[in-house]
Amino acid sequence: MNLSPTIFAIATPPGRSALAVVRISGPQAHTVPSLFGVQLPRDRQASRAFLKMSDGSVLDDVILMSFSAPASATGEDIIEIHCHGSQAVMSAILDILSTAPCLRVAIAGEFTRQALENGKMDITQAEGLADLIDAETSLQRRQATAQMQGTLSKPVLAWRQDIIELSALLEALIDFADEELPPETVAHITVQRQRLLDNLRDVLDHGRRGEIIRNGLTAALVGPVNAGKSTALNLLTGRPVAIVSQHAGTTRDILETKIDVSGIPLTLLDTAGLRETRDEIEGEGIRRAKKRARDADIIIIIVDGSVSGWSQSVSELAEWATGQCLIIVNKADRGHVPETLSETVSAHHSLYVSLQNKDAGSQIEAQLSKMVPSLNRDNGSALITRARHRAAFVAAYEHLNNSVPLNIETESELVAEEFRAAATALGRITGHVDIEDVLDHVFSQFCIGK
Repeated sequence: MNLSPTIFAIATPPGRSALAVVRISGPQAHTVPSLFGVQLPRDRQASRAFLKMSDGSVLDDVILMSFSAPASATGEDIIEIHCHGSQAVMSAILDILSTAPCLRVAIAGEFTRQALENGKMDITQAEGLADLIDAETSLQRRQATAQMQGTLSKPVLAWRQDIIELSALLEALIDFADEELPPETVAHITVQRQRLLDNLRDVLDHGRRGEIIRNGLTAALVGPVNAGKSTALNLLTGRPVAIVSQHAGTTRDILETKIDVSGIPLTLLDTAGLRETRDEIEGEGIRRAKKRARDADIIIIIVDGSVSGWSQSVSELAEWATGQCLIIVNKADRGHVPETLSETVSAHHSLYVSLQNKDAGSQIEAQLSKMVPSLNRDNGSALITRARHRAAFVAAYEHLNNSVPLNIETESELVAEEFRAAATALGRITGHVDIEDVLDHVFSQFCIGK
């Protein structure tokens, strides 16, 4: 008996809309049309139907689609109801589905969970699907779709299989020491291990590109009061996010907004202007500004170039940076600007502008584009997109590397254990962690038990 649950849910956003989609997946899905007094449509064909209430009245004019297991998105029988998106229609459909004894409301991600359990995708592809739904930039979209197509899982599975094959050779050395093996076996293991180490190292050395594309970067706008931080924020976002005033201390808390810079989501943090103050609230805002600036990937230092001593302010603020700095000397049209920056500070990106100029926003964005990593890569490249991926790659690399000083012929058990651990670590990325794969390979390749 198939014990898989039959689940249902609205697959489109809640609220009023022209159309909505209700999905039903599971062994009882194909009984759903009968609940509405209509016939099951032909497999993979759209069919118009008039859903009926229990009293025979028409509920809605819909399109029904049917998919049979296992050739469906979830690997289960599926029914999709494409109905009108009014709250009354959706509520009535869900109420009828809720009364069916074999159906229940799906929990978050359960349709994808069914697909995962039925072998329609692995964990990385499911993560790619989640990233695609959340994508805000074209680069995020491309990375997510590439991951859905297996750009991470395919090489991981291939490398894991290579490690399993090497482990099988080692098992033969351990279990059949009295048998004659080809003399090039040890050399083959050594060469293949180094190739695997190089491949894993290459992925780890991608400079966190995948994680940056997925998670984005942060840029904190810091500087003295009335230097133009809020004006710069409004220019970059193209809308009045922050209040701009001639009165000092207008920005007291941190304002956050996102922009797209070369496909990277960049969260801008407009912080309180820095000055000596006795105002408790403004003082707290300045303390928060310092903390967020130190945690930011990029610090955008904005100073008033018409005020004497602006270069000293830049030097002090640049010391906060743990990442890159962009120095913007504002009000460059008012004179006085020339001051000497230290050699360390002058190495940072700098821009001399008037933020009252409408082109200033595009000039700042152009500088930021130069500062974000060059992340437009071949979609076929394997990229780590999550911390768990990186941890698994690091573990696999370390286990393989730990085997390098060991003697393959005299310490084959220890080498084999490191290989098994490396294969298990890679298996965690895709959800394949069955160590019996090694034994299966040994049986198939070495005719054990003949």
